[in-house]
Amino acid sequence: MAILNGIISKMKGSAGDLVFKQVGDQTIVCEKPTKMTNPRTDAQMKQRTKWGNIIAMYKGIKPLINSGFENKPANNSDYNMFVKLNTQQTPVYLTKQQIAGGGCVATDYQITQGSLPSIVITGTGNGAVTDIHLGVTSITNATTVAQFAKAVVDHNPDYQYGDQISFFKVEQKVNAETSIPYCQFSAWKVVLDAADTETKLWDIVAREGFATSDGCLAHSNANFVGAFGWVHSRKTGGKTLVSSQSLVAANDTLLAEHRGDLAYNLAKSSYGSSIDVFLAPDGEGTGSGSNDTPSGGGGNGGGGNDTL
Repeated sequence: MAILNGIISKMKGSAGDLVFKQVGDQTIVCEKPTKMTNPRTDAQMKQRTKWGNIIAMYKGIKPLINSGFENKPANNSDYNMFVKLNTQQTPVYLTKQQIAGGGCVATDYQITQGSLPSIVITGTGNGAVTDIHLGVTSITNATTVAQFAKAVVDHNPDYQYGDQISFFKVEQKVNAETSIPYCQFSAWKVVLDAADTETKLWDIVAREGFATSDGCLAHSNANFVGAFGWVHSRKTGGKTLVSSQSLVAANDTLLAEHRGDLAYNLAKSSYGSSIDVFLAPDGEGTGSGSNDTPSGGGGNGGGGNDTL
């Protein structure tokens, strides 16, 4: 936009791609807005249809990941960071109707980003095992917070007393009436406190997220459907430091139904965009003939050639 002076300042209306407007005793010129001939291009629809699940997951987990993005730019919110990081993940597609009905599919989205070393996860799905060594073969009903804290600090140089280990659980559900998938969100935390010899660990955290496998902290619910994960955090100098972590998905069947071309086409069509027709050519015919029938194939019995 620009303000004009001189004789050109008397112009009104449009010329080419420019529009001239009179505002008081000044003439302002600006470019015409670009006309979008197709607001539902494939690229636009791929973006639109993958946002729904990311936003639904953020809404559910938002109260649990406050300060989860340690070094976000000043003009960015946790929401901005969550969307930015997870638009790079394999898309999960929901239809417009599923989104309107509170739909959400649990998947392996990144939930934190920070400067502490990431908790390394081995194994897949419900068999996930962390690299947090405990030096014991099991956690029991009698295990206290102090005992757990000592086991973690003694066997893992990246951990110290006062640190926190959190376990996040996103349980997958399906509405019995509408068949729309949705999620329930929860989290538990334990501060590594060497003085807490009274509190039993399993009284304050979920057992399934604080089990052991090969002497390491692990997940134990073999029947769980959804996504889960652990985060290491520390308070220092008034700032919360976190490890960069993604959830572990444990719902292969439902998740697969909402990924890939079929799921995308269903989601796209729900927004009023037609599904791509495989057999329809991408362009118009370029032949010079005006007859719709092939050359030599005249419907009047003429003696055209039988070969091309």
